[in-house]
Parts: sequence; structure tokens; C-alpha cells
Amino acid sequence: MSKTEEEKTVEIIKSTEEVADKILMNKQELVELDKRRQQTREAIRELEKHAAKDEKKVWITVGSMLVKMEREKALKLLKNDQMQIEREINIITSDQKILVNKHRDLEHFSPYTGTQLKALDRKEFAALKANLPLL
Repeated sequence: MSKTEEEKTVEIIKSTEEVADKILMNKQELVELDKRRQQTREAIRELEKHAAKDEKKVWITVGSMLVKMEREKALKLLKNDQMQIEREINIITSDQKILVNKHRDLEHFSPYTGTQLKALDRKEFAALKANLPLL
């Protein structure tokens, strides 16, 4: 192998490894975000479950601080946090699909089929359901 062929080979391996590292980092970040999402969901459920109590203020953790605030304000804060986590998860998942296909392209494999599919939203599903014959 000549010097330029070796350099090209090293460059291909390097770019493949960089993409693979990004994929692994995204996967780890998705795991952490999912943990946060589940904890937030549990906290919201707990606050809603005990809403009948006379306690108007509750203790919640905001970052590394323990804060006492009104129940409604705490619920609103947690729900906003959950929506933000969902957005981050969706962004990372979209990026992950692109990175996986880029990695497969660098390894000269064909891209995964079906990775660019999106779920139907409510309006699309309702329109589809309206046009299907009754069974």
C-alpha cells in the first residue's frame, strides 16, 4: 500500500469511529433522558394522586435544591419539564437515525429500511379510519 492509500484507510476508519462514538453517546444520553422522564412522570402522578389533601405547598427537587412551592405551580413546572424532555428525546432519536445510516454508509452497507418512518398523527389516523370499510 502506498502512503496515500494508507492515509485514506486511516481517515475512513477514523471517521467511522467518530460516528460510532456519537451513536454511543446519543444512546447513553437517551437512557439518561428516559430516566428523567420516568422520574418526572412519577412525580406528576404522585402530586395528582394526593391532590385531595389540604396541603397547598409541596416539596420538590429543582436541580440539586429542595424547594417548597404551591402544588399547582409545581405540577406546571414538572409538566413543562416533561415536555422539554420529550422534545430532547425526539431530537436525539431523529439524529440517531441519521447517524446510524451515515455509519452504515461509511461501512458500505445499505441503510436500514424503515428508519425514516413516522407515526400517523391524530388527524391522519382519523382520516384513515374514516375511509376504511367497517368490518
